[in-house]
Amino acid sequence: MLFTSIILLAASLVSASPVVRQVGPAFCSPNFEGVAVSVTNSAREWGITSASVGADVISPVGTLQTADFRFEQRGQPSVIYTIKTIQNNDLVVSVRPDSTLQLASIDSSDIAQEWGVLCDNCTTDTSLSNGLVSFGCNITSVATGYCVQIGAQKEDAMFLAPCNGQDSQNFDFWTATA
Repeated sequence: MLFTSIILLAASLVSASPVVRQVGPAFCSPNFEGVAVSVTNSAREWGITSASVGADVISPVGTLQTADFRFEQRGQPSVIYTIKTIQNNDLVVSVRPDSTLQLASIDSSDIAQEWGVLCDNCTTDTSLSNGLVSFGCNITSVATGYCVQIGAQKEDAMFLAPCNGQDSQNFDFWTATA
């Protein structure tokens, strides 16, 4: 058995096809610097049914004309965000027991209001950006590790689901373009 392992190892070292070490891509967590953003995927933009406690976070077709959310960063070196609405600084995105997203009154001790964001690319000076800030982002619940996903219909509440890389879990961040 040991002899066979040595022969196989030697054969792989001299083979015509080199063994390539797979290295994952570098990810970043954006520093939004207090700038309000729109959150989009390839089809739709995040929105809310109303600026009130219990309102659904939905994903209608957006325009990028106005920014709707503020991702406030807290924590170093582990970056955690609170997602606030622009309409009311005391309302934040939270997870309901059924895993759908809603607006709730801010509560810094509620882990259902804590989010992680990892992106393929992040702008270094968001405060000077006009347009695309970060792209290829997954937004995850700190409480569950699950990814935010848009619903099948634009009026459906967004929800958490196991991260699987599909487009409905992939988001970009934009500053207002109007």
